[in-house]
Amino acid sequence: MGVFSYPRSWWGRHVGRRKLQWEINYGDSGMKSQVLVVVFVSLAVSCLLFGVDMNGAQGSGTVTGVVKIQNIPDVVSITVDTDQVVCGLEVEDQTTVVDSSGGVANAVIVVTGAAWVVDPPLPSINNRACYFEPRVQVAKTRSVATVTSEDETLHTTHAYDDRARTMFNIALPIPGLSIERPLRRPGVVRVECDSHAWMRGWVYVTDDIAVVSHSDGRFEISDIPPGTYELTIWHERFSGAPQTVTVEGDGVTQVDFLLE
Repeated sequence: MGVFSYPRSWWGRHVGRRKLQWEINYGDSGMKSQVLVVVFVSLAVSCLLFGVDMNGAQGSGTVTGVVKIQNIPDVVSITVDTDQVVCGLEVEDQTTVVDSSGGVANAVIVVTGAAWVVDPPLPSINNRACYFEPRVQVAKTRSVATVTSEDETLHTTHAYDDRARTMFNIALPIPGLSIERPLRRPGVVRVECDSHAWMRGWVYVTDDIAVVSHSDGRFEISDIPPGTYELTIWHERFSGAPQTVTVEGDGVTQVDFLLE
């Protein structure tokens, strides 16, 4: 039986490929370092030329504004008929929180069609001084809410979805308890306390970027990708018309809302 030998042409190609692979993997380390430096510098220059932020959102814009109402409502107080030692004799009706200039707090402004780039803080529903704090908040869909209490009394935190169906109903008899519940679908979650009728809170669950107006009605929405969007507004009592806005990379756009 003769000795098998590889064809000369196959052997040459095989050895050539192995030699090339060896040179790529184990060749001149100095040359490899120079190549890596050149590639990195080229990428950095491209980022500068095309407005790409290497540390965060790429050329995102910001929308700022203020939410106002013309007719400022009177402050309404509610007489407390239970747990007066903890809750006091009266509490303020926080359905409408408006400052002296007409700035409306607790309005939710949504950038429709702009998905979250930076996740908002996880929602926290805290029973404190016989109020829900915060009164209004936004949350990303499929986030987990933490329900807590700081009061020396029984709070029953009862959450409903936008179809008035119970999502959860949690009894918190002592302060310091902390219970988590998922927010699986977008929509407005209404939170009440079965033990104290005036207590109410809201969690606006959404896939889109959203913020809540501050005590003076001002708001700022950042990390918005460039483009044209519809801004919608939600308030538990008032209503406002949506507005179309064009967001430019690294730019700031002013949009104000007047509620009725």
